[in-house]
Amino acid sequence: MAGLVASLWRGALRSLEMPEPSRCPYCPDRPERHWTLWGFYQRWAQGRGEKIDVPRHQCRFVKRTFSVLPDGLLPYHYLRTAVMLRTLQAIFINEIPLARWAKLRHFARTTVRHLREKFEDTVGRLRLPGQEGALGPKAFLARLFRFGADRIAEIFRGWKEMEPKHSVIGLYAR
Repeated sequence: MAGLVASLWRGALRSLEMPEPSRCPYCPDRPERHWTLWGFYQRWAQGRGEKIDVPRHQCRFVKRTFSVLPDGLLPYHYLRTAVMLRTLQAIFINEIPLARWAKLRHFARTTVRHLREKFEDTVGRLRLPGQEGALGPKAFLARLFRFGADRIAEIFRGWKEMEPKHSVIGLYAR
């Protein structure tokens, strides 16, 4: 499992390449492309010295905007997706004490504690392919890590496209 998390970091979940939306989250039944580029917004990303530009799109029918973050980022988080998954793996699967993990990775304890708490609050709403019903944090992560790195990136990308302005895929509930 450690090899999988390392491959996530080296591969898809490290990418800051901006994906093109494959569907509109507000009109998912409309198969044709009906959204237009609607400018950009800037946000910080771990490992970058400057903000990155994230494209924003507008649905022509509901007149609402949405954006799809790159695979390496989650909404409302500065840390990269792979770093967050590695932290969750250490806490829930490897059962490394929170304070020890924070010290090893040079994170603030509150950052790690908040990530743990928010994931515990949210994991019951997340569903993996073929999963019925809610799973606890450890069971959810164990099942998630059975998928390959590319499949995990695809799952997160699908969540982002379904809920562009919601934070369930950001691993915490607003």
